[in-house]
Amino acid sequence: MPRCVTGSLRKLALSAAATASALAISLGLPSQSRAADLGMPQPLTLEQPAVPDAQADASTSAQLQGAGVPATPAAAPTMAASRAFLLDDAAPETPNIHGFFESAFKTGYLTPRGLYVQNKQLSWQPVVGLVFPLGDIGPVKKLAFVGGIWNAVDTYEAKFNPRNGPWDEMDIFASFSGTIANDFGLNLTYGAWNFPQSTGPHTEHNLDLKFTYSDHFLGSSGISINPYVDCWWAISGSSTVVLGRQGGTGYFEPGIVPTYTFKGISSYPITFTMPTYFSVGPSTYWDATHTYGNSIFGVASTSIDMQVPLAFIPAKYGFWHADAGFTYDYLINNSLLHAGEILCGNTDHNCFLGSVGFGVNF
Repeated sequence: MPRCVTGSLRKLALSAAATASALAISLGLPSQSRAADLGMPQPLTLEQPAVPDAQADASTSAQLQGAGVPATPAAAPTMAASRAFLLDDAAPETPNIHGFFESAFKTGYLTPRGLYVQNKQLSWQPVVGLVFPLGDIGPVKKLAFVGGIWNAVDTYEAKFNPRNGPWDEMDIFASFSGTIANDFGLNLTYGAWNFPQSTGPHTEHNLDLKFTYSDHFLGSSGISINPYVDCWWAISGSSTVVLGRQGGTGYFEPGIVPTYTFKGISSYPITFTMPTYFSVGPSTYWDATHTYGNSIFGVASTSIDMQVPLAFIPAKYGFWHADAGFTYDYLINNSLLHAGEILCGNTDHNCFLGSVGFGVNF
């Protein structure tokens, strides 16, 4: 799966906690409405019964005074106040579930691990999911659960390889995320990566633990660096880089996501991000038999992405945005180069990828 909720799920998500509060993510999404802001049926009020209740209270007060009992004005509204309290208690609970959809169109399919799956024509990579805010638990704030599905469908095989089919991959993911001390983030994601129209790879099960820091290194400049470390582990299934070990292995990904929002047009702020990272792990993760070398380094990657809200769409239809980006990857590990040659014929260590897309969150 590309950086979706942990890469847009990195770009969306971004983090899941940010998604839960509007997916204002890593990704620079506009702030999301709360469920309480949505139009809901109005609860009952006291205006209708107020008159008869007041008349009953006045009649009772008159009878008491006639019997020599002093009037107690403060006690007169007691019945109405009690009814108000009961009605407030009975007010319906509003939903607190959010969702998102992203539709990216890319010039190929290149995984964050540096595996070039498809380098011809167009790859459509939609992702859809739901966000369940869970609140605060001890030191972990804004805890949220995110679940969804990501897919990759390419036009090249749809036309030239109909037997194998255009559906390259379908990934199911589930993650928990939250913040500690405001600026530190944690995200734990489980993924099951499937290949519906392929007879080759078996379902790949993996865990991804990501530590992030929302920095203030550059003060009031409006630019943040956002360093992170991603600890990725293959549990079982086929190798996620084709030639590597199958399960029981993994790698580390240290990186940064410099971010700046240009606010020249107040309704259409443009958020620029520049995700940059490299990967390092056991040599057997990349090449189980050391056929093509024994390097521990995988890929070095940098991107420049931009996102702008589509503010002309009414908020009642969700918060829409448009995206565009460009990615450059250098395949450090020779086994990655050979794996890409097997899958799509790529023979170049230098890989370039462009993308455009749109999305909505609510």
